[in-house]
Amino acid sequence: MRKFLLIIFMLLIGFVAHAAESLLISDIKIKGLQRIEPGLVFSNIPFEINDSIDEVNVSETIKLLYRTGQFRDIAIEQEGSKIIIVVSEKPVISELNFFGVKAFQDDKLKIGLGQMNFAAGLVFDKADLKKVEQEIARQYLSLGKYTASVSAEAIPLERNRMQVNIIVEEGSISRIKEINVVGNRIYTAESLLDSFKLKVTNILSWYNKDDRYSRQVLNGDLEGLRSFYMNKGYLDFKINSSIIRISESKKHVYIDISVDEGNKYTFAESKLSGKYENIPELLLQAQIGTYPGNVFSRSEVTATTARLNQILGDYGYAFSNANAIPDVNKKERTVAFNYFIDPGKKIYVRRINFFGNEKTKDSVMRRHLRQFESSWYSKSRVDRSKVRLAQTQYFDNVDLQTSNVPGATDQIDVNFHVKERNTGKVMVGAGVSSSEGLVGTFTLSQSNFLGTGNTVSTSISTGEVNKTYALSYQDPYWTDDGVSRTFGAYRRDVNTTDLSTAAYNTFSYGTNLDFTIPLTEHNSISAGINLDLTKIELGTFATKEYLDYCRSLSGSTSTKNCNSDSVSVSVGYGRDTRNNAQFPTSGQVFRIGANIGLPVFDMNYYQLTAKAEKYWPLQDGMSFKVKGTVGLADAYGDKKFPFFKNFFIGGSTTIRGYDQASVGQKTLNATTGDQETTGGKSSLLGSAEFFFPPPGLKNVESFRFSTFIDGGGVYKNGISGDVSRFSAGIGAMWLSPFGPLTISYAKPLNQDAKDKVTELQFGMGGAF
Repeated sequence: MRKFLLIIFMLLIGFVAHAAESLLISDIKIKGLQRIEPGLVFSNIPFEINDSIDEVNVSETIKLLYRTGQFRDIAIEQEGSKIIIVVSEKPVISELNFFGVKAFQDDKLKIGLGQMNFAAGLVFDKADLKKVEQEIARQYLSLGKYTASVSAEAIPLERNRMQVNIIVEEGSISRIKEINVVGNRIYTAESLLDSFKLKVTNILSWYNKDDRYSRQVLNGDLEGLRSFYMNKGYLDFKINSSIIRISESKKHVYIDISVDEGNKYTFAESKLSGKYENIPELLLQAQIGTYPGNVFSRSEVTATTARLNQILGDYGYAFSNANAIPDVNKKERTVAFNYFIDPGKKIYVRRINFFGNEKTKDSVMRRHLRQFESSWYSKSRVDRSKVRLAQTQYFDNVDLQTSNVPGATDQIDVNFHVKERNTGKVMVGAGVSSSEGLVGTFTLSQSNFLGTGNTVSTSISTGEVNKTYALSYQDPYWTDDGVSRTFGAYRRDVNTTDLSTAAYNTFSYGTNLDFTIPLTEHNSISAGINLDLTKIELGTFATKEYLDYCRSLSGSTSTKNCNSDSVSVSVGYGRDTRNNAQFPTSGQVFRIGANIGLPVFDMNYYQLTAKAEKYWPLQDGMSFKVKGTVGLADAYGDKKFPFFKNFFIGGSTTIRGYDQASVGQKTLNATTGDQETTGGKSSLLGSAEFFFPPPGLKNVESFRFSTFIDGGGVYKNGISGDVSRFSAGIGAMWLSPFGPLTISYAKPLNQDAKDKVTELQFGMGGAF
C-alpha cells in the first residue's frame, strides 16, 4: 500500500509540473502483459488518444486497474505526448493437482475449493495455500482421519502461471474405543447406543466399517437420539454436550455424550383453527392422532400435520399449510396443540404435460393418471399418478413438477419428466432347483410394443419335471377404463418320474383368452376361457385311480394312455396392497378363484382356490408375514375327476422340509416298494414367517433371512390330522445379479416313516 501511494505521489508531481503545458495524448502503450489481453487494460482507463490527461485521470486509472485484481504493481509513465502503462501481473492458477487422495473424489474437492475462490483460471495468492491446507485437513478430520497430513506447493510455469499440487498422506481412520452416555436415568446407555450407526470396534467392524469416527455420522446419531426421547414423551430433552477425545497416538476416539432427559409429557386436548369451511371438520378431526392422555410423541405431531396437509391437498389446496402450535403446561406436564389451518387458494390443474417420452405415446401415459386436467388439484391423485407411471416399468425415472400458470393465481400445470428405458428383453437363463434339477429358460419380450404399452412375449422353460413353451400378447388397456385382455398359446410337458408322486406323463397344448377388470386402485376381477388338449401316458405300474380315469375316457380296460381334452372358464377376484412385489414389508394379498371344466369334452370338473397373505412392518428392516391357502376340487356329472388336476403339497414353496409334492395320502408301488402320493381334491396350507436383515446389514434391500413355521396337507375325504404335516426352519433369499437365490433348512415336526424328507432345499437361476 505504501508503494502504491508513493507511485501516485510521484506521478502527480510530474503531471502537475506539466499541467500548464495542457498535454494531449498522442499514443497509449502497455508494457508487462504476459497472459492478460490488452483489452482488459484499455477497458479500465478513463482516457483515449487526443484526450488531455491530468492527475485525476492518473489516479482513477490506477484505482480501476487495481480493482480488477489481476495486477501486483501498476505504474504510468510519460514519454513526450505518449502515455505508457507498466503493469506487473499476478500469477494465475493453471493446474490444480491432487496426490494421495483416496477418500474424496478430485472433482468434489475442486468444487469445494472453488467455493473458496481457489480454482484453475483464478488469480493465485500465496496466502491462500495455507487456507487450502486447513480446509482439506478439516475434511479429513470430519472422516475421523486425525493422522492425515496436507501440504500445498506452487510451481511457477511460463507466462506467469502456477501449478498447484496438493499432497496428502491420509493415514488411517481413528477407531472408536468408547462411547459414553451420561445423565440418562430412564434408559440404559446400551439401549440408547443400539440405534447409533457409530459403534465401538466389534467383530463385524471390518465389514460394516461402523467403528470409523465421522462427525457427520455422529451428528445424525445425536439427532436420532433426540428423536428417540421426543417420541417417548421427553419434550424437554436436550444434549448438553458431545465431546470427542483423541488418544495420544491419534488412533482411538472416545466419545462422551451428556444428556438431560427432562420430564415426561402427555398430550392434552388438541383443536383445529383457521379456515377450512369447505372441508368437513369431522374429516380433519379424524386426522389428529395426538389424543389426550397419550404420551407425547414428536413423530405423531409431524404425522398429524402431514395427514392434514394431505387432506387439504386432496380438496384442491395445493399450497396449504397446517401448523402445529404447542401450548406447554410444565406444571401438569402436558402439551396441547392448536392445528392452525391455512389452506391458501383452491387450485385446479390446467394442463398435464409429458417430457422425455420419445417412444411411449402420450395417450399410453395419460391412461395411467389419476389426476385429470381441468379438475381440482388432488395431491393424492397426483402422487398416485406418478407411482402408476413408475410401475409401468417403461421408464428409468419419473419426476413430478408443478408450475404456475402465468397470469393465473388459481391454476397450475403438472409436468411429468421421464427417462425411457429399453423395454425389450432377451433372457437366457439357467438354474438349479432341489426339486427340478437343472432348469433352463429363454424369454423374448417387449413390454411396450411400438410405444403402445402392449406386451408381446415368448418363453421356453425346461426342467426335469416341467417343460413349457408359451406365447402371449397382452393389451393392458383394451378398453379406456382399464380392462386388460391377454391372448396366449402354450405347450406344456410334465414328467413326474423324479417326484414323490405316482409317475405319469402329460403332453398338453392349449390357448387362452383372459380379461382383468379393475374395480378400484387395488381390487380387480378376472375372467377367462381356456382350450386344453392333453395326452396322458401312464407308467407300467400306474395306480388304480390313474388307470380308472384313462379307461373311463377310452372305454378300454387295458389302456394305459388316453387323451383328456377340456374347455374351461375361470373367474376370480384379487386385492393387492403390498408395497413391493419382491420383498414386501407391508400390505396384503387376497385372491379367490374358480376354474370350471365345461361339459364340452372330457373333463367336467371344478377347482376353487383362495389365498391370503398379510405383511406387518417391524422396526430395523424386520417384517412378519402370515399366509394361508385353501383349495377344493371335484368332478360333476358322470365324469371322473382328472387326477392330474389334484392338489399337491410339499417342497420349497409350500411345506419346506418335505420332498416336492410328497405330502398326503400314499400308495404303495409294488415294484419299487416306494410310498407314492397321488394328491387330493382338497388342500389346506398355512405359514407364519419372520423376516430380518443380515446382522449389520439392515439397509441392504437385496438380502434377508427368515424363520418360519409351515403346515398343511392334501386330503381325499376331508381334513385329516393323519396326513397333515408341519415343519419349522430358517431361510434366506438373495436377489443376486444372476437371479434370485433361495435356500431353506427345515425340520419336519411330525413326519411319518413313509414321508420323504429333504431338509435343505434351494433354488437359483436367472439371466446371463
